[in-house]
Amino acid sequence: MSQEPVVTVGNIKISLAEATAWVKTYTDETNNKSKKKPYAYPAYDRYEQDTNDPHHLSDADLLAPVLLNVSISIRSFYALQAVRRRLEDALQHPALNRTLVELDDDEVRDAVGPLYAVLDEERLPGVGGTKLSKILHRKAPQCLVLHDMWVRACYLGGDLVPFASKRSWAEYLTLITKAIQRDLLTQPDVFEELSSIGTGLSQVRILDILSWSSRGQSPA
Repeated sequence: MSQEPVVTVGNIKISLAEATAWVKTYTDETNNKSKKKPYAYPAYDRYEQDTNDPHHLSDADLLAPVLLNVSISIRSFYALQAVRRRLEDALQHPALNRTLVELDDDEVRDAVGPLYAVLDEERLPGVGGTKLSKILHRKAPQCLVLHDMWVRACYLGGDLVPFASKRSWAEYLTLITKAIQRDLLTQPDVFEELSSIGTGLSQVRILDILSWSSRGQSPA
């Protein structure tokens, strides 16, 4: 008897059938626009779509995390405005124009590290890796990963992203990105199938939907 296909997301495993159902439910645009507790698609993914410049951060971009149910305080908004030029300089890296699976280790480090080094070197009250990732992902959705507690639950620990008592945001998000990249590289057919459901979302975003839907645990 053939075994049911499985999708691996970090330390968890999901049947392909369940993963497909999760993605279809999350990206049901009609349902999301009518139910009381909608998912973030397409509100976040199409936010300012016609004017989204991958190399620049508008004031509207700095508020994008709100559409993933993450608040940006006025104080945080001003702090992000203050480092906007530094983030925009980092967004110029040519590797960000390609898909994550196309990049080698050095390109991942050189493209991701400087973006999150801002958190290590500047004072950004109320802003950590999760909020910044939700701002940056829209600039290069095929390359820059999203981060939250569920991504951390899926990837932190074991050989994927080992626990560390002290680590910079730049190093941590680089390690998370490389771990996500390995999952995409080792399961190309699975993620191609999931990303072809009709949403137009990148494989990076699809994986994020799976980690969020799993709540960091393999389904029974």
